[in-house]
Amino acid sequence: MNNRLIQLMEKYRKGKRPAFHLGPFLPLTRIRERGLPFNTIMREHQAMTEAALMSFEFGFESTVLPFDLNVEAEILGAQVRYHDAVDGNPVYPTIGEKPFSVNDPIHIPDNLSEKGRMPAILKAIATVKEQAKDKGAVGIFLPGPFTLAGQLVDMDALFVMLLKQPDKTKRIFHELTMFIHKLIDVYVHAGVDFMNIVEGGGASISPDMFSRLLLPFLQDIFRDRKIPMVVYHSGSSEKILKDILACDPDGIFLDREDGIKKAVALLPEGMPIFSGCGGYDMLANATPGEVIKKVNGYLGMGLTSVGLPADIYPPAKNENIKAFVKAVKEYVG
Repeated sequence: MNNRLIQLMEKYRKGKRPAFHLGPFLPLTRIRERGLPFNTIMREHQAMTEAALMSFEFGFESTVLPFDLNVEAEILGAQVRYHDAVDGNPVYPTIGEKPFSVNDPIHIPDNLSEKGRMPAILKAIATVKEQAKDKGAVGIFLPGPFTLAGQLVDMDALFVMLLKQPDKTKRIFHELTMFIHKLIDVYVHAGVDFMNIVEGGGASISPDMFSRLLLPFLQDIFRDRKIPMVVYHSGSSEKILKDILACDPDGIFLDREDGIKKAVALLPEGMPIFSGCGGYDMLANATPGEVIKKVNGYLGMGLTSVGLPADIYPPAKNENIKAFVKAVKEYVG
């Protein structure tokens, strides 16, 4: 299969680690050097493209769009708020007023490729694929049903419904799953190489509730995939690992350092396993030598590859990003 995610696994089987990240990467120091306004990167295709290409400039073998997880909620009617920098540091966009109550049907608009910021994102994807076609994979990440629901309805009301009216919660998850399917089709048509389904919201419910109410919809999303899809679950994954595997993903992102070794031991051989690497401030405050040591430690736990910790706050140093990529590419297990 001529697909970048499959190709990186071939590289892994040959004893090398791919420098591959699954989430958005915004090297703020370089962004400032280029004079790119942060909010413009979120909204306009030219600045978005330039920022996405920076992953390849640093030597990574992937880049991921969009840069925030509010794109899908915006398409469905949520208002996205853009913020001024605080103490010189940029702030990611947030959702303003939630557009639905838990009892409202969720209307899926036609022509998703024309809604919200999708025209800019799709144009950026096309440009990146053209300009960096031999440098690596272009992926997208989008929220799963629970995470997306939390951006559209009041969270307190959603939790009450989960406990007292689970069938109504299933209705919301079903409608959002249908929407996610349609959006996935748009991205597949755009030619992306892989997708990362982010279900961080699922960490806030019990494993039993995850299994009964959320898992069937995640399985539905993964069932008819046309390109590789990875599960990203923030928080501890150990208790729901069997449910994540039940989605039959093409890869898994593990979030917690203290549970990685145990989770790796439980996963089937050959499953691509990813994780963020190091504390949120590592790329800002560590030395290149410390970065290399940390990368080696994480890869030594059996991970296929590692991605960056937080990049914009505090701002990552260019030399530390380069050390990070170098350490991954030169790792010998």
